[in-house]
Amino acid sequence: MTATFLRIAAIVRADFLIRFRRVSTVVIFLLLSSVAYLWIPAPSTGRTLMQVDGRRVLYNSAAVGMATAMLGMIFIGMAGFYVISNAVRRDVSSRCGLIMASTTMRSGEYLFGKFLGNAVFLATFMAGFMLSSMAMLIVRGEAPLQPFVFAGQYAMMVPSAIVFVSVLAIVFESIPFLSGRFGDVVYFMLWVSSIGFVVPSFEQGASGPGLAGFFDFSGMGFAFDQLHRVLHTKAMSIGQTDFDAAKGTMVFHGLTLGNGWLLPRIGSTLIPMTLLFVARISFHRFDPVRVKQVSGTERRGWLARANALAKPLARPLAFLATGGASEPSIFNSARADALLTVESTPVMLLVIAGFAIASLASGTQALMNGVLPIAFAALAVFLADVSCREQRAGTRAFVESTPRIKSHFVLWKLITSLLLSLGFLFVPIVRVAITMPARLVPLAAGILFVCALATSLGVISANPKTFIVVFLSFTYIVVNGKGLNPWLDYAGFFGKSSLAVMLVYSGIGVATLVAAHWFRARRAD
Repeated sequence: MTATFLRIAAIVRADFLIRFRRVSTVVIFLLLSSVAYLWIPAPSTGRTLMQVDGRRVLYNSAAVGMATAMLGMIFIGMAGFYVISNAVRRDVSSRCGLIMASTTMRSGEYLFGKFLGNAVFLATFMAGFMLSSMAMLIVRGEAPLQPFVFAGQYAMMVPSAIVFVSVLAIVFESIPFLSGRFGDVVYFMLWVSSIGFVVPSFEQGASGPGLAGFFDFSGMGFAFDQLHRVLHTKAMSIGQTDFDAAKGTMVFHGLTLGNGWLLPRIGSTLIPMTLLFVARISFHRFDPVRVKQVSGTERRGWLARANALAKPLARPLAFLATGGASEPSIFNSARADALLTVESTPVMLLVIAGFAIASLASGTQALMNGVLPIAFAALAVFLADVSCREQRAGTRAFVESTPRIKSHFVLWKLITSLLLSLGFLFVPIVRVAITMPARLVPLAAGILFVCALATSLGVISANPKTFIVVFLSFTYIVVNGKGLNPWLDYAGFFGKSSLAVMLVYSGIGVATLVAAHWFRARRAD
């Protein structure tokens, strides 16, 4: 037992040190901690962290602790998975896994250690964010800091989310067809669905947690149930929100584990750990044959069959990519890059055909509000790897030997992404141009924004997951906003985009491209 404990502890320690020695981890840690400053505005600005029926909730340890814990939970669910879902892959690429596989370490010990490493990493992030939020409570100075009350709000909400995300990261890495970009999308849909199916059960606050409480991994259902029971209203908001100063303030004393919530909160933290048995069954234990399958997961299983089905359609693209103009130029290189992207991932043609049919079969409203947002989300998956695949594949030096590519790399990848986007959305764009020409300009601005963001984040992070998590999270907010906030209608989906909105998103795109070009130039020096 002692030897088992020591092996697991060594895995956790190694993961912790590897992650926190990276500059990117420190940057993310500081950014998350700084969010507390933006999340807790000064009441003198006319905005507040939490309001109920227009009344501002006093900044005390219970209210600030609960609200910031909810924000932390959202960060863990939306971004945490993508930050930690490379624990096993890192040991594969560094060949350390082969050494560990040759020892007496059991596969279950390894996976449990990796799970704990993920959990410790996320818990450390949350601890830093909690301390920053405590500091903001002191700065705002409306009530004395009560550290145990503050930490208690986090303890009731956050652990289940940390365990759930940490377990899923290991499970997805252990199952071949879920360890690639497809798994990234599946996880996002799973997390959103887990909130969408559980939270409505507690919005009325009339019944106890019941069985659904044991599957409230996000903690949102618990928070909604408690808030409705205590406040007896649905007219409330958490986050930077306006309030009516004339109505005064109210005091919120925090969440409690009453009304039968103690066992469901414990259960929602422990139940996800049973999925580690699924990971154990699927784990390759660094077998060279199975590792090859996992590393090439995007070309295995059903996706491999879909690619094989579309392969005859993509073969002519290889000829088009190598043919054409004889003079080298950025555009010709981008054209070849785009065509070879489709030729290497022919399933894209099937996806394009599917959205083309959906665009032609849908009404104008369904096209803009339904088909196009989903098409943009699907496009993001294909664009995510375009600007960072050379670095990830180790072919960067070879590619940069092509004339003009090294000095114009960001522009080259932007044009490639734009060409892929225009091909991917060709039928929807034509449909919009014919039936709703006024929305064509916002749509074009949206495409430019998406391509610029995909290119920039890929160049800066050298990881496709960065763009996927940022854009899918943003898309989730946009779709659920339903056009109520014009500033979220970046592509004119809801007809609310104005010239100012288009200019802002275009400006953001240009700014990120400049940042990516600067970053790449600095890295090359």
